[in-house]
Amino acid sequence: MFDKCHMLQFTALAGAASLLIGWLVTYRLFQLARKTGAAPERLLAIAFGGLFCIGYPLAAASRAPGLGETHEGSLIFAIAMLGIVTGVAALSRFPYVVFRSDASWARSLSLSIACLGILSGSGSVVAITTSATRPETIAAMQPWAIALLISIGIPMLWNAIESTLYYRGMKKRLAIGLADAATTHRFALWAIAAWSACAQISVILVIRGSGLPILAPLPMSVIAISSLVGSLCWWLAFFMPNAYRARLERAAYARA
Repeated sequence: MFDKCHMLQFTALAGAASLLIGWLVTYRLFQLARKTGAAPERLLAIAFGGLFCIGYPLAAASRAPGLGETHEGSLIFAIAMLGIVTGVAALSRFPYVVFRSDASWARSLSLSIACLGILSGSGSVVAITTSATRPETIAAMQPWAIALLISIGIPMLWNAIESTLYYRGMKKRLAIGLADAATTHRFALWAIAAWSACAQISVILVIRGSGLPILAPLPMSVIAISSLVGSLCWWLAFFMPNAYRARLERAAYARA
């Protein structure tokens, strides 16, 4: 069993790997968006860029030793929140555009998630900038941090459900030769990555809501493993090796 120190190292490595893959996927998505001009690629590029390239790393950097409770740290945190809010808005619009473009409830849900992200992100910035000490910051941030996590978790859950349902439909089409094996598998990978993100967010929400320490072995294990699973799925979905693709096609041909 890993002790607390080893789990902290494992979580840090998993987080670094997730950010690196997130940057690479963002770059690939912006390339695809410029090439195709399609809304899904553009929305995912904005979502990944806002969350993984700007939001998460800058939010962590703003809490570095010497920056907490300073004007510089608050400015970095505000920029991070802008990235996260932008990412949430794009992430919540993706399932509406791709899966439910003809449903009025989906449009309303997408707008509601974006508004929740803007509200919680703004509240987080106010909490950070008006708190003088670390205990005050933690207390002031608690409700806004929970709301912000929910604004990220809802579109992740929505994406997970829609991708799972669509994958099941694609499998039926693949069985009769009306779908591509690699494309079908990409929906499965996206669903697994989204479900992994949901698991991670759920654990963090439980920890924050109950006041338990996040640096305990169990929550750190869940966070690290879900990060690695999600990162691996994103990598395979957007940087699928030829050998992996060929294996999928052979398997689909053998089942036909």
